[in-house]
Amino acid sequence: MEEDLSSSAAPAMHRFTCNICGAPCESDHLDRERSSCAACGSSVRERWIIHALSTGLFGPSLPLREMPVRREIRGIGMSDSPRLADGLAAHFSYTNTFFHTEPRLDIVTTTNEALYDFIITSEVFEHVGPPVQAAFNNLARLLKPDGVAVFTVPWGYQPATIEHFPDLHDWNVVELRSGYVLLNRTADGRLETHENLVFHGGPGSTLEMRIFAHASLMEHFRIAGFTTIQMAEDYPAWGIAEVPWSRGFLLRKGAA
Repeated sequence: MEEDLSSSAAPAMHRFTCNICGAPCESDHLDRERSSCAACGSSVRERWIIHALSTGLFGPSLPLREMPVRREIRGIGMSDSPRLADGLAAHFSYTNTFFHTEPRLDIVTTTNEALYDFIITSEVFEHVGPPVQAAFNNLARLLKPDGVAVFTVPWGYQPATIEHFPDLHDWNVVELRSGYVLLNRTADGRLETHENLVFHGGPGSTLEMRIFAHASLMEHFRIAGFTTIQMAEDYPAWGIAEVPWSRGFLLRKGAA
């Protein structure tokens, strides 16, 4: 009787160069968020961000260390990891911004316009308060004509975006002995209580507001004025390959 060894076969080994730190790497498990570079700890998503930014700004996919020093190129990140932020600041006029601490940026309420050649917003828009279209509009408004945005959120192919709190108005997250709850007073005066909250980065930190649908994202991008929308593709040389993940988008604002 022939033995079926398919379930015990060794997983395929991925060999690549990390485009953030330059280290040669190998991993038997590439994952959107899991570290797969033993040297700097980068994930598939982080390596794709650098790949997308390089192709958006320069055309070819350059590793971070080989990008030209161009101080006239202005950009911002939105809570980027230090391994990205430090390298970007060494090459461009780049600032890493935050919602809760300086330098602050509230993408829903900002009124600034046409300041940046690039913006990186990775795993942010699923957390911003409604109306979420305002955040997309401001993302485009902050870019110079022909500027690029490197954009990632968790998304799926369900018919529409799943809004966890569709009537959010006057609200707060409260920690009880039994766990966290969201209390909301709707615009028409109703009091809502939401339990079983989902946080990214640990309990009580960053609340998940929604799970985007692909079709909804395309409409948000179109309304905001992005004219080129390119979804992430595999790039095995940088260890961006063969994994199921909510792929990012390289967006370009229409020229004036």
